[in-house]
Formats: sequence, C-alpha cells, structure tokens
Amino acid sequence: MPEESLEVSLYGTVIGELVRGRGGADFRWSDAAERRWGLNSAVLSRSLLVGTTNRGQAESFFGALLPEGMHLDRLAKEAKVASDDLVGLLEHVGADLAGALRIGRPRDATEPDRLSEREVSLLLDTASGFLVGGGGTALPGFQRKLTLTRRDGSWWRGNGSIASTHILKPVLTEHRSAVEGEAYLLAIGRELGLVTYESWTERIGDRFVLVVERYDRRQQGDDIVRLHQEDTGQALGLPWGGSEKFEQNDSRASLVSVAGLLDTGRTVFSPGRPDAEKLLRYTVLTVAGGNTDAHAKNFSLLHADDGSTELAPYYDAAPLALAYDGTQTLAMRVNGVSQLPDVTRDDLVEEAAGWGLADARPIVDETLEAIIAATRSLEAHASIAAHVPGYVRGQAQNLLDGRPARIPSAVPLLTLEHLGS
Repeated sequence: MPEESLEVSLYGTVIGELVRGRGGADFRWSDAAERRWGLNSAVLSRSLLVGTTNRGQAESFFGALLPEGMHLDRLAKEAKVASDDLVGLLEHVGADLAGALRIGRPRDATEPDRLSEREVSLLLDTASGFLVGGGGTALPGFQRKLTLTRRDGSWWRGNGSIASTHILKPVLTEHRSAVEGEAYLLAIGRELGLVTYESWTERIGDRFVLVVERYDRRQQGDDIVRLHQEDTGQALGLPWGGSEKFEQNDSRASLVSVAGLLDTGRTVFSPGRPDAEKLLRYTVLTVAGGNTDAHAKNFSLLHADDGSTELAPYYDAAPLALAYDGTQTLAMRVNGVSQLPDVTRDDLVEEAAGWGLADARPIVDETLEAIIAATRSLEAHASIAAHVPGYVRGQAQNLLDGRPARIPSAVPLLTLEHLGS
C-alpha cells in the first residue's frame, strides 16, 4: 500500500508530514519545528515558513526536489505512481535530496554498495537524476545526472544509509567539449572565489563525466553532514516542473527578485550587502562566460541550522551561447536586456543599482579583470582550448572596454580556427 503521508526531517528534527490530499499534497508542521526554530522561521524555505500552511507553496517547494521532464516520467513509471503524486514519488527517493531534508519514515538500514567501474558505467547509461532503493536519492533538473558517494577512493551507492557527496554528469565521448566547457567555467569561478567545491572530468566506461563535489555536504570525521539549501525558484514560490524558472515566462524569476532574498539579516552593526555583491559577480561571469541558462533554479540559498541564510556557491555554469545552436537569450535579463551579446558594463552596473548596490562599477570591473586573468592562467582541455578561453576573455574585455559583450564575426564563432590572442 502506498503511504498516505511521509515524515519530513530537517537537521535531525521531524518538522512535519507531507500528506496526500484530494487533488494534491499538503504539508503539516510539527510542534517540534516551532519549538526549535520559532514560528515563521525560514529555515526550510523562504516561501514556506515554519507554522504556515499553503498547499500551493508546499507543492511548489517539495515538487521542486524532483527531476524534471522525461526523467520525472521515468521515475513515476519506476515508482508505479502518477507523475504529479508528490507523496508517491518522494516515498521512493526521499532519503537523499538536495539540502538536508530527509523524507519518509525511518526504515531498516541497507548497507551501502561499493561500485566497480563497470557498475558505475551501467548506472550512468540510464542516469536520470534519481536512484530508487533504500529510500532513494534525487536531484532536480532536466540534465542527465547521478548522485553517488566518494569514499576510500571508490564510488559508493548509499542506499539511504549514507549521504551522496558528488554529482556525476555524463556525456557521450563525441560530446566531451560540453563537460570540459562547464568544468572550465567552474574553474574560473574557483579562481574568483565564487566556487568553493571541487570539480573535474574523467572517463568512466564509454562516457566522459563531469564530477562535481556537492556544496550541500560536509565531511566531519567519518560522517557526511547535510547542509540545507533551496534553489531560488523554491524560495520565490515558483510552480514546479514547468518553465516559470525563466524570466520570459514568469516575471518573478528575475535577478532583482533573487537579490531581494539576500542579506536579510542586516543590522545597523552589519549593514553591508555581501551576498548581493556576490550575486553581481555571478552575473558578470554569467554574461562573460556565455552562460545563458542561469535561471531561477541555478541559484540557491544555504539555510544553516541556526536559521541564518547565505547565497550558495556558483554552479551549473557552461558557455552555452558559444555552441552552434546555442541560444543567445538570457534566462534572466540584465537591466532589461534579454540578449546576452547586447549586454554592456553599464547594464551590469544599472542592474545592481536596482538591487540597492550604489557603487557597483568597481565590483564589475574587478570581476571582469579577474576573469580575463583567469583565462590566461588556467589550462583548458584540447577539446575547448581553441575557442572557449578566447570567447570568455574576449567578451570580458569588450565589457571592460564599455562595449557590448558581443564578439563581432560574420560566421559562427566555432567555425573560426581560433578565438582570442
């Protein structure tokens, strides 16, 4: 029999139950959550405060923990439930999710499995953002991915007993440049202090894989500690599973809305806007790097167990606009500009001014200079070396010089033998 309700735990406290209701799912808070964090705390979500009840917001938040598109359909088929049955779906994958949530009633522990390279390769062949068994694991998104645990130099399947520590994103060998391009932008972000986790590419079986250390996990002795997070689509209460994460489809999915979620703990003694400044740096790298897919689910908030919140590190960044068929339309507009090649330094400064950052130009310029320096010092894989570094450097230099980001060319940039100098 499928469960009619599921326990929801956060930082070791059962905070409530997700209950199957007529036409949807409801979330009922526990008294324990209110005792620990207080009424209206945002420790779970900025859109679902402790003690508040709203079916629409509950479905938006919990639904956004699941894979999207065909991957959601595959999960529903494997779980033998409808693709909109949140309780039924999370019953199968709620043991290991984004952030520190654990969903589902306690069950007997299943020993984790140490995987051979062939076993990892077979899992990658069907990677859909989830695994079932032992309570399961899931991550949101349309991209093919798999979560596993790295321990003692090997990959492990946690089976609900240990938290996953890494995300694996596979591509076929002929598409290696896709994962190398993402790895390169993350490396630039690391040089700028915007990426605090490790990432690398490796070959597993017949695929190249981008391996990304989870920023919502911490190793503490022999234990893996979960850190709670929500993406800004959840924080803004955007519907789950749709295209509202793009500003052109929902005006709430904007940079100004994301900025409004940040630095809420300011006082007269700490009046600064460190997270808004960090978001500006993310935006500068997004434009210079051609990362047109920086939508509301690709920014996140980290919620500590003391109730404090900070902007999560930069993630899911790739030079998509450089691809032959890559869109030039930004997922979130910059100062009202929707086409990435048309964005200027003034647009970046004015966008930040709309968030209340009065003196943004030095931050923009410093970030552009750091991006240019990083492209000259970082090594790029041969599959992207002729184009990606020069593309990022050229756009950053154009912005710094007061011009639109666009690199002028009568032909697609990838048809040129080499970009940049």
